[in-house]
Amino acid sequence: MTTATLAPPHTPPAVPAHRESTFLRYLGGQAVSILGDQVWYVALSFSAVQLASPGMAGVVLAVSALPRLVLLLFGGAIVDRYGPRRLMIGSDLARGAIALVTAAVALAQPSVALLVVVALAFGLADALFLPAAGSMLPRLLSPAQLTGGLALSGLTARLALTFGAPLGGLLLPIGGLPLACLVNAATFAVSVLALWSVRPAAATGRDATDGVPARSAAPGEQALAGGMASGNAAARVPIGAAVREGLRYLARHRLLRAVTLVGLLVNLGAVGPLNVGLALVAAERGWGAAGIGGMLAGFGIGSAAGNVLMMRWRPAGRLGLIVACCAVVQCGALFAIAIAPLPAWAFAATALGGLAGGPQAVLLNGLTHAYTADSHRGRVASINNLANLGITPLTMALMGFAAAQFGTVTAFAASAALILAAAALCLTIPTLRHAHLPPTTHRP
Repeated sequence: MTTATLAPPHTPPAVPAHRESTFLRYLGGQAVSILGDQVWYVALSFSAVQLASPGMAGVVLAVSALPRLVLLLFGGAIVDRYGPRRLMIGSDLARGAIALVTAAVALAQPSVALLVVVALAFGLADALFLPAAGSMLPRLLSPAQLTGGLALSGLTARLALTFGAPLGGLLLPIGGLPLACLVNAATFAVSVLALWSVRPAAATGRDATDGVPARSAAPGEQALAGGMASGNAAARVPIGAAVREGLRYLARHRLLRAVTLVGLLVNLGAVGPLNVGLALVAAERGWGAAGIGGMLAGFGIGSAAGNVLMMRWRPAGRLGLIVACCAVVQCGALFAIAIAPLPAWAFAATALGGLAGGPQAVLLNGLTHAYTADSHRGRVASINNLANLGITPLTMALMGFAAAQFGTVTAFAASAALILAAAALCLTIPTLRHAHLPPTTHRP
């Protein structure tokens, strides 16, 4: 019995140089915004500890996540109706204004109530920004540029995350919460300027099938950059109905459904060990905070190296096999962390896991972007964000519970088994195993 392979996509035409410069301006603005977000989260948690207690810091951070998780699906439908660029600009302007008001109030009378209100407001804005950002890249790059563009995007985000938290730690002793809010507001201004300067391609309204990737219009194919096609069904139905239709779209699409499930399993397996497990291993071995920092540094270095690799190596076919191999390596590296006898071994294991995770994330995201219809990009992005962000608290709690009940090594083994299950899905689902991306013609 033979298995039909996916039809390889056509080779796209050459991409104008201004489209690459547009992407780089957008990427720079987002990197600065991520940097500011990290400064803000450090300031938020530190201020909550100072004003109340460590437990209150956890409550405030949890409060910031609630509106984002509850409203993400609706945010994706709104993005598909109005287009990502205008909503990203609106979200950045709103968050910048919130940061300025917070700075002014914090100068006069900081309080836990202020932190809770601001955390809720940021969560509401994030519910629009995240799906909008998740649907933006295909409007800026041709299908052939997606792999390299996603790799560069992942690298810049990793660097911004790495330097953002230490920057927040440096600013807090100087100016406290007001200064951190002012810095965050400035980064939103930079992001708005970058978004204002870019002109993403408009949606074509063309649907995507399991065998043929979707395509965004080239600049000039539609007059309104960043907007949705006027005939888009999302603009004619209630938001609730659009959300339900987006869920049905993803459930019916064999490849996108498989990619979403694989990504969910990988996150379920990796989030707990990386956020809770490293601290448990360091505590059991007596490595202290330096041990945790070393392992996190190893993962960051490995992840950055994986993204750099994908900027040079851009596979086009049988991507499920490649993702499966990355998952197997990630699985082994994860378990090796739990049994590492020395900090250097644990550093090497986390670095290897990060190295495998970089290509894995780029290819899974590339498939999602390439095969999602323009009319559904916001909703698909919101579902993926919800799957990733929603499982994080639950996974960390389960990791702590499993380690307490069965031991750290067993908890790591269970997490690694989830990633191994993701690898098995990549090999057993033909649509994913033979999935293709458009051939490379340009580097972004």
